[in-house]
Amino acid sequence: MATYLDAILDLHRERCANDRRDLAPLREECGRMIAAPSFEGALRTRRFGVIAEVKRRSPVRGSMTDGEISPREVALDYQAGGAAAISVLTDAPHFGGSLDDLAEVAQAVSIPVLRKDFLLSERDLCDARIYGASAALLIAAALDRGDLERLIRFSGSIGIDILLEVHDPEEISGLDLVGLDFHGALGINQRDLLTFEVDPDRAVSFRSQLGDAFPVVAESGVKGPEDARALAEAGYDAILVGETLMRAEDRLGALKALCVL
Repeated sequence: MATYLDAILDLHRERCANDRRDLAPLREECGRMIAAPSFEGALRTRRFGVIAEVKRRSPVRGSMTDGEISPREVALDYQAGGAAAISVLTDAPHFGGSLDDLAEVAQAVSIPVLRKDFLLSERDLCDARIYGASAALLIAAALDRGDLERLIRFSGSIGIDILLEVHDPEEISGLDLVGLDFHGALGINQRDLLTFEVDPDRAVSFRSQLGDAFPVVAESGVKGPEDARALAEAGYDAILVGETLMRAEDRLGALKALCVL
């Protein structure tokens, strides 16, 4: 059965196939970048962290705010509110983001910045690094095993961490992350691929299957401190929160409420 992810990925695969840029100059440019703050390190140094997301809209829920946002101002609020890192959605067709949003945020803050998008190639990872990201999202369901392993290896060569997102731990069963020299974190997305609905029990039920070799992040569905506390008690190192913060009247206060754990 086709999922919401399939339709989005079709567009990104077409874009990827049409991206004929020479990889060598992009890789060289990554090598000239100043080292970014460690995404994995930021999650390891806290008992429980919040990755706060700059998100303009969603394909299901529409616009996050009544008017235009300033990614820079939102990011500065997040940093002041105690976020461990900031996620920036850069997908344009479905989420209204851009690489310019990523650069604006990365230039404004001193904490790690994650490029959240449907990334499929080495060029995508290079763009993330060049525009200032410390980390980039890879979705296990979007990549076959060979491509996933290749991109994880490549990420280490350009100095960018990975948030490896799964919807079921079986998606990465047998994947030797240590052998691939993986740097970053594992994420469980609580949003169902078929319905786009959030399953609040998904992260809790899967936590024990993800081990403790890397920080583990719960994504989607966090509405407030009670949800955050339940995930912390289940053993998660961090949560990624977008819509709840973007829609909050007091964005700074909403974030601080999640960071008290």
